[in-house]
Amino acid sequence: MIIHFTSEVAPFYKRGGLGDVVGALPKYLSESTHNVVISFYYEKRMMIENIDFKESFKIEIQNIEYEFDYYYLNQDNVDYYFLNMSDELIFSDLESSESDLLGESGDRPYDNKSSYIVYLYFAKAALQLIYNLKLLPDFLLFHDWHACGCFAFSKLMNEIYSRKRYSTILIIHNYEYQGDIFPDTLEFLNEEESAEIKEIFREYKTASLLSIGLKNADYVGTVSKNYGKELLTGNLPHKGLAYLKSIKKKKIFALPNGIDQTIWSPEKSPYIPGTYNKSSVNIMKAKAKEILLKRAGFVDSSDPVILLMSRLTDQKGIGIIINSWDTEETSLEKFEALLNTGIKLIVCGRPGGGLNGNINKRFALAQKKFPHKFCYIPTYNEPDAHLFLAGSDAILCPSLFEPCGLVHLYGMSFGTVPVVRPVGGLRDTVISHNEYPEISTGFYIDEFNFKSLIEALRKTVHTYKFQNDIWQKIMLRCMEEDYSWEKARHNYLQLFDSIKKEYHTDDLETINNDRDGMF
Repeated sequence: MIIHFTSEVAPFYKRGGLGDVVGALPKYLSESTHNVVISFYYEKRMMIENIDFKESFKIEIQNIEYEFDYYYLNQDNVDYYFLNMSDELIFSDLESSESDLLGESGDRPYDNKSSYIVYLYFAKAALQLIYNLKLLPDFLLFHDWHACGCFAFSKLMNEIYSRKRYSTILIIHNYEYQGDIFPDTLEFLNEEESAEIKEIFREYKTASLLSIGLKNADYVGTVSKNYGKELLTGNLPHKGLAYLKSIKKKKIFALPNGIDQTIWSPEKSPYIPGTYNKSSVNIMKAKAKEILLKRAGFVDSSDPVILLMSRLTDQKGIGIIINSWDTEETSLEKFEALLNTGIKLIVCGRPGGGLNGNINKRFALAQKKFPHKFCYIPTYNEPDAHLFLAGSDAILCPSLFEPCGLVHLYGMSFGTVPVVRPVGGLRDTVISHNEYPEISTGFYIDEFNFKSLIEALRKTVHTYKFQNDIWQKIMLRCMEEDYSWEKARHNYLQLFDSIKKEYHTDDLETINNDRDGMF
């Protein structure tokens, strides 16, 4: 049995790629073994109809009993348990400090704006649920910092372990977000969990929920091989990299993400004007593009439509597209130069800083100034996402860093050519046309600056307009790439098998040397 702890899981509730990953991975792993997902029940935010309330139970923290409800659903051979505190508002609004009264900010999809103590409450309740239900896991998978509070409750974890020996695996989805812990709040915790946190403070002078997981997890993985290397070399703009010294095995396993092709595929999509495959891609993408041009308010032309669909934040490279720190005039001048490379640009996603921030304001101004070349949509929904992917010619990902990246993989599946910065998972999954033209699947933005962005777009436009035979080959190679979960799940299965072998051998080093995907 594999138990996943997560703050979100598609299609029930998702803020981003984490929800997509945990929504797909257990389903594909369930072909080999029983999978259980334990997540939050966000009152009034869940995209779910038929779910059963099971019962309530209590946990004690600081001599106070907190009541939790749990809900159950079985879907695709996966058991889902959703936890909710009796005060429905605590979990409803904890993600990103969401509120229907506030503009959504792309800067805060996984930021710790709610008290980390709430996540500790969830962690203890999740462990108590496992104990109450007498679940017997072989592996506990902790998806990012939200779930790491479980490691602060060693007594409860040991009670579960006494029933069935298990291994713990922490999956780092994005090291940028860690769940910061502030020392003046430790008095609100029991001695058990505060002692664990104080030990980390003594060593690093700071602490986070992620640091607890890194210190205590049996194994640590991340969602692309290159991102793991960047973490270990410190070649990333992340705080708290010193926490990595506490990894017990002194290694990080590469567990690359996949995409669920029952959803993100032009052959299966329910949201595009006509499904297609490699043999019909040109006809059907042309139809989708015609609809998209009208939707965006563009006049039909021979220009390629470039899509940027992501959270509109520094991580995603928004600063080199429309700089919110320059003067408004300078920022828009650079943006005009970008459009003058010969593209039609669509930007879709929640803006960093919300609707009152500079990113939103400048994109909105740019749309007014360049309505026939630029379309800005400051929201996200999946029907639009499918249409945009099918109707666009290229997908732009100028990320400052990127643990894995999913949107460019969705784009490749739809025959939409990626233009990316070669960082993290983007380097692992896109083959540069400049370096390997015969096998290329996209274009690189070599440096994180405006000049490199312009050069990459000019190369993309030139290939699209004047080297159509080459463009066709790149597009078809994109569609031929297999980044499905059907394939990606084998990385997890190999790790599980190697861990099981460790139970039966003293020659640990031999096993370590034989593992794929470890660095």
